[in-house]
Amino acid sequence: MAQQDAVIRLLLVEDQVEDAEHLISMLRNGGMAIRPQRPESADELDSLLKSASIDMVLAQNDARYIGFEQVARQVEATGKDIPVLAVSNTLDEAAVLASISAGARDVALRTRPEHVQFVVRNEFQSLLARRGLRHLEAALRETERRCDALISSSRDPIAYVHEGMHIRANQAYLE
Repeated sequence: MAQQDAVIRLLLVEDQVEDAEHLISMLRNGGMAIRPQRPESADELDSLLKSASIDMVLAQNDARYIGFEQVARQVEATGKDIPVLAVSNTLDEAAVLASISAGARDVALRTRPEHVQFVVRNEFQSLLARRGLRHLEAALRETERRCDALISSSRDPIAYVHEGMHIRANQAYLE
């Protein structure tokens, strides 16, 4: 993992600044490099999602000033691959189901620092894997495009035949 990829750009949606600072402290104590931001309103959340490069959103599942459902909707509306994680004080079945149905990828228990660290680390690794896959898919498409351009620009007859079936052929081969 490159050094710049090791820094998690985290958006914290918490009612209290102290709660956000406590989460930041937990993650840093777990050895994670994070660059946190905390929006004060739904409008600021929207502008941060549009302008800043965000890796992950950690939102209080019972927040009052920006509700969790609203946070999940705003993140999804951006169309970016930004995982939303819910932070809960207790893990009861209703809270977990409500958070996941609202759009959370996972729920972290605030009172257990090792659980918060595990959930954030796990989701960040998944995010990096998805980004890597998209990068490889783009490289594959570019390679296929170059291969097609090379085959079609050749004056020599070229064909790619697989198990008796013609997969690709240039104009010189077709003639």
